[in-house]
Amino acid sequence: MIRSARRLYTSLVKRYQSILLLLACSFFAACSRDTQLTVVNKSPATLTHIVATGSGFSQSLGPLAPEAQQQIMIVPRGESGLKLTFDADGKHFAPQEGGYFEKGYKVSATVAPDFSVTIDATLPY
Repeated sequence: MIRSARRLYTSLVKRYQSILLLLACSFFAACSRDTQLTVVNKSPATLTHIVATGSGFSQSLGPLAPEAQQQIMIVPRGESGLKLTFDADGKHFAPQEGGYFEKGYKVSATVAPDFSVTIDATLPY
């Protein structure tokens, strides 16, 4: 009886091993998705010293000319907002943190002509 139970267990493990492995890989792949951040400059000045910060990340971007945009990948730690600081026209701008997103979202930060920042976050699917 013990021998037949072992055979049954071994048979079931072998049969469902591939499915379990596929599910585990899918779970970990979903958990490790990065978040795409697009910064758009609608202001009349070139933005410099741009830094995007949030829960678990702080990332610098290169200079951004008027009407230009730049994409980077960020890895937030759980739920996060976004704070975008930058210099323009000889002044430093540090608007309040805004938006809500998690791993896997597509996030955009648009700098307006008055140097205010609008954050938009959407799920990619």
